[in-house]
Amino acid sequence: MYLHKLVNKVATTLGSLLKGRSLFFYLLEGSSFMDKLKSMLAGSASVLLIYVDVADFHRIMQLNGEATAKRVLHILRRVLEKRTGQFINCCGEVMVENLWGDDFLVLCRQEEMPPPAILSKTLTALRIALEQSIKNEVIKITGHTLKLHVGYSIIRRGLKNPEQALYSALKEAQKAAKGTWEQQMVHLLGEFHDLLQNKNLRIVYQPIVSLQTGQILGWEALTRGPENSYFFSPAVIFNYAQEAGLLFPLEKVCRELAIKNFDPTDSGQKLFLNIHPHTINDPQFVKGETMRILKESHLSSHNLVFEITERQGIHDFHRFNKTLAHYRNQGYKVAVDDAGAGFSSLQAIAEVRPEYIKIDHSLVKDIDTNRVKQALLETFVTFAQKIGCSIIAEGIETEAELMTLRSLGVHYGQGYYLARPAYPLPAVQTEALNCILALASRNPTGIWQKAFPIGEISQPAVQVTSNTPVRRLKEMMDSHDLLNGVVVLEGSRPVGLVMRHHLDRYLGTQYGVALYFERPVAMIMDSDPLTVDSSLPIEQVSQLAMNRDRLKLYDFIVVTKDNQLQGVVSVQTLLDTMTKIRMEVARGANPLTGLPGNLTVEREISNRLTEKSPFVCIYLDLDNFKSYNDRYGFENGDRLLLMAARLLTAVVRKYGGANDFVGHIGGDDFIVLTYKDKAEAVCRRYIRYFDRLVKNFYSPEDKNRGGFYGLNRQGQAVWFPLVSVSLAVVDCAGHCSSEQLAETTAQLKQYAKNKSGSVYVWDRRQHRPPL
Repeated sequence: MYLHKLVNKVATTLGSLLKGRSLFFYLLEGSSFMDKLKSMLAGSASVLLIYVDVADFHRIMQLNGEATAKRVLHILRRVLEKRTGQFINCCGEVMVENLWGDDFLVLCRQEEMPPPAILSKTLTALRIALEQSIKNEVIKITGHTLKLHVGYSIIRRGLKNPEQALYSALKEAQKAAKGTWEQQMVHLLGEFHDLLQNKNLRIVYQPIVSLQTGQILGWEALTRGPENSYFFSPAVIFNYAQEAGLLFPLEKVCRELAIKNFDPTDSGQKLFLNIHPHTINDPQFVKGETMRILKESHLSSHNLVFEITERQGIHDFHRFNKTLAHYRNQGYKVAVDDAGAGFSSLQAIAEVRPEYIKIDHSLVKDIDTNRVKQALLETFVTFAQKIGCSIIAEGIETEAELMTLRSLGVHYGQGYYLARPAYPLPAVQTEALNCILALASRNPTGIWQKAFPIGEISQPAVQVTSNTPVRRLKEMMDSHDLLNGVVVLEGSRPVGLVMRHHLDRYLGTQYGVALYFERPVAMIMDSDPLTVDSSLPIEQVSQLAMNRDRLKLYDFIVVTKDNQLQGVVSVQTLLDTMTKIRMEVARGANPLTGLPGNLTVEREISNRLTEKSPFVCIYLDLDNFKSYNDRYGFENGDRLLLMAARLLTAVVRKYGGANDFVGHIGGDDFIVLTYKDKAEAVCRRYIRYFDRLVKNFYSPEDKNRGGFYGLNRQGQAVWFPLVSVSLAVVDCAGHCSSEQLAETTAQLKQYAKNKSGSVYVWDRRQHRPPL
């Protein structure tokens, strides 16, 4: 349709061409384009004309249709308007015009025109930046990346015929764009080689922070180009390197600088290095260059995480995994970057089985208000638990995003709200850290129980050094029947594990004793046992343990604190503790609804009062519930209570805050702890939905009449309307006592029940919202 209209427009103007009018000027007719050009040329200025079009745009039209093609052009125009001024110093407004189809003109006023060599280099950098800026959006709607043609020409000052000058400049820019791509690349090649040879790149670091404890897991190393250079933007650096076939040497320089400049505040912190999938198989990479640099910087392979960036996707998973296994055996970890965007896929995650999955910032942005994104993150968290890895959310920019991610069970976070990339290593911002610590003091799992740390059940481990002979280890095992495994240490840091059944497997082969008996333990140890920090919740450790390889399923779990050995946990101890925890949880929950019961409610209120953090308490009671039970029976009464509980949980989850609490005190009484700005929305929505749903629990006759006649406690026949709900809302602004809260809530509850129908009432002595 779009192409059809364009062809018709061109055909319609052919008659005008026969009368001496140009198609080019016909398309500009009726716009203010020429007026702006003339204004730019006024005085002593010249105008830089930049021509941009999309390579093979007709294929986008054919494969994706008119609507998608229009969206692509809209994206390109928006990015042109935003990015051009970042690369070219225009004296005034940048003017962008879509001439026809995929052809764009950009006009930029220049008082002093740069030399041609500099202009050519600048436009090459601009082209690469444009392609990178539109890549993610275009991939989402077309499944492909775009290549752009960019050329330029100059409209000189003082021309008498600007229309003719514009036409000539356009034709010249078109020729430059279509015919000199290789030449543009060559113009920058020398400078890029100098950049690599002199290692003239800056490395900045951004912390990756535990959303459960506030501790720093590690740092992502990010590359920045030299200021006032064509390569100041990392997007230009890496995309140019890929086009020029210099990605491997670029990554090598970045890797070397990132490791040499890395000075962690804790020896156990990790360094996340971006690695292209193809780099993994580069012979220069495989030779052990990285290990040499690590040793020179007094780091080890356990400090390093290869962050696999999927700019081009992974095609040969068999070869890729074979190479990764080589690095994992040396102690390196793996992360998959940009999950949820670009080429990243669940297949890549499932095939690679990374230790970390990094969620793209596009899924994190505004997640506090986007239920679809929340559902996706919940799925990712569950998926990560199944394959035994951790989630890192990128691009956290607000407190609300952080709180939502934490409530969803996301393990780690990264973004401007936590800290901007910098060198030396930046500190986590106080506001973000306080937010995490405040949440950690209450409810890390999003339910109502505090996380039980694995360190609480760890036991002392038998230790050996990596050069201990296997013979000595065998003697130790034989002399202690209950010794099932030993931890291998370097200093006080665990580097391996040897279990009894694995030792027997090595020595039980035909030549096992001859091969290994006098060799060091390092030859047979598992160099990558399941190692967890002592603060990690036992539920998460259980997931990781149960998703190990079958041969390692019953191996010890090594527990560390500050990267030093604390002890080990056996699978039997882990399962026994999990069973005890679940029994305690069951005792603390209401048996009908599964919501936290009286003891847990009291503890949660006490915690909030002790912290003196302001909150709002909503006490909910069902009206006429006893009469409903008498008429319809206890089984239907339980069904009604279940509906009330599930509806309350759903409403609070949708309209409340990330750290809200819902409890079931008993019978038909419930409680919600939320924030002042959320309370009214929770009450209004709950009443609306409850009044609509409760009618389904009555017979058609009672439903139509709006109630029924029944006997009261004195045996008299009275009218009972449909079950309604009364909500008493008390604003506890940090100065309440438990006694005051209980007394005020009881008074408000009685006041609310004296009103007809479903209502909510506030403590008027503290808050006066409209009812």
